[in-house]
Amino acid sequence: MRDVRAGWAVLVTAAVFAGSGAGTGWADAAEEPGGSPPALPEAAAVRDGDGCLPPSETVIDRRVWTEDALGLPEARGFADGDGVTVAVVGSGVDDAAAALDGAVQGAGEDCTGFGTFLAGVVAARGQDGSGLTGVAPAARILAVPVTDDGGAAEAGDLAEGVERAVDGGADVVLVGAAVPADGGDGGSDGVLDAAVRAAAEADALLVAPASAPVDGGAVPAAPGPGDGVLAVAATGPDGAPAAGEPAVDGEGRPAPVDLAAPGQAVMSVGPGGDGHFVSGGDPVAAAFVAGAAALLRSRDPGLSAGQTAERLVATAYPAPGQAAGVLLGAGTLDPVAALTAAPAAEAGGGVETAAFSPDPPPALTTGRTLAVVAGSALLILVLGLGGAAVKYRRTRED
Repeated sequence: MRDVRAGWAVLVTAAVFAGSGAGTGWADAAEEPGGSPPALPEAAAVRDGDGCLPPSETVIDRRVWTEDALGLPEARGFADGDGVTVAVVGSGVDDAAAALDGAVQGAGEDCTGFGTFLAGVVAARGQDGSGLTGVAPAARILAVPVTDDGGAAEAGDLAEGVERAVDGGADVVLVGAAVPADGGDGGSDGVLDAAVRAAAEADALLVAPASAPVDGGAVPAAPGPGDGVLAVAATGPDGAPAAGEPAVDGEGRPAPVDLAAPGQAVMSVGPGGDGHFVSGGDPVAAAFVAGAAALLRSRDPGLSAGQTAERLVATAYPAPGQAAGVLLGAGTLDPVAALTAAPAAEAGGGVETAAFSPDPPPALTTGRTLAVVAGSALLILVLGLGGAAVKYRRTRED
C-alpha cells in the first residue's frame, strides 16, 4: 500500500493562440518572455508554413514536477536504463543538446522538434544548471524518423519504422507519431499489424499513444493495444485525465487505454541546443511509460516484453471510478512500484490534486493525423524546490 501526499504546487499561466496564419508558425518559439520555455503544440506538430523549429534560449534550472509526481529520483536508485535501447519512431532526434550528446544512434534533423522532445523525456542525461533528467538517463536512444518534414505520418510509415526499430535491436519501441487507427492510407493497417507481430516475436515492447487528434476531436490511435503493445493516455499535473472525454471511433467506441502517465505541461529538450520546451499529449505520456519500461528491463533483463507490460499495468495507481477507468485504463504509471514489484493494494490511490494546476490549452485545429502547429505562446512557471515535493511513502508486505 502506498500513500502519495501532494505537498507540491505548480503554477502555470498558459496562452495559446491557435490558428494557421502566415509565416512559419515558429516566429515566437525561440525565446518566450519571462524566461519560460517555448511551447511545442500538444500531440506533435504538423508545421503550417516553411522553416523548422528554432532552438529555445531558455533553460530551467528547477526540478520539474514530473520528477516527484512519478517518484523518479527513487526509481533511478534501482535502475537507470543502462543496457536498454529505446527506439523513438517519429520526426527524428537532434542530439545537439548536451543532455542527448552521445546517447542517440541515428541522430539527425528534427524539423518539428517533437521526436527530440520525446527522446529527452525518455533518456535526457542530467546537466549542471538544468532541472531536466530523463526517466532512464542511461538508456540508449535509436532515432527512427518516419514523418515528413511537416511532422505527418500514416500507418504504413509506422509499420516501416517499427520494423527498422526491431532490426536496430530496440528493446522498447516508442511510437511518437499519433496516427488514427483507421490508417488513413488505403489499407496499410495490415502491414502495421504484421510489424507489431514481428516486434512481439523479437521481444520488443511497443508503447504508443492511445489517441490521435483529428478535425473535431480525437480518435483511437494506431497501433491499438494488444499483445506486446501498451496504449497510453495523458494526465495533467493534478493526476486527472488530460482529456475531458474519451477519443471515439466512427462507431462511438472509446479508444482502449492500458495505462496513463503525465502528458500535460511537460518539459524536455528540443533541437538545436540546450534550451527547454514545453509540450504534452498522449505521445508524451507514452514516452514516460517507455522510459519506465527501460528502467524495468535494465533492472531485470530476464523480463520479456510481455512481462514488462504486465508489471507496469499491474503496479499502476488504480483509476478512481468507472469513468476515469475509461480515460486512464488500469491507472497511472508508478515506476517505483513496478521496479519493486509492489502493486497497489487498494483502489483510489494516485496523485492528489495540486494546489494550482494548469488549464488545458484550447483545442487546436488538426489535420488528418496530427495537430496543426499554431503561432503559440505557453507561459509556464514551475514552483520547484521552494515548495514542498511530492513525497512517496510506501510500506510493503513481503
